[in-house]
Amino acid sequence: MMTCEGNCCQIAGTVTVDSVGGLLRELQPQLENGMDTLDFSGVENIDSAALTLIFSAMRHARQAGHSFVCKGLPASFTSLAELYGVSDLIPT
Repeated sequence: MMTCEGNCCQIAGTVTVDSVGGLLRELQPQLENGMDTLDFSGVENIDSAALTLIFSAMRHARQAGHSFVCKGLPASFTSLAELYGVSDLIPT
């Protein structure tokens, strides 16, 4: 589930391989309209599919000429990003 207000969208619930496609479809129009912050503070379950979500959102924001940052990333995801060697690529 995702709610958007102003330039920030907050994800709640899960970000897994099963949900990331729907989240990407919801995010695209938001990114085109200037959304620049993706808040993960409401996420309860997250897996490596979140990397796809973040990198796709970064690409869409860049194509729309906007900056992009993530906030509220769970510690478990941060550890996963470090394991994959991509933590420095995630804009926080």
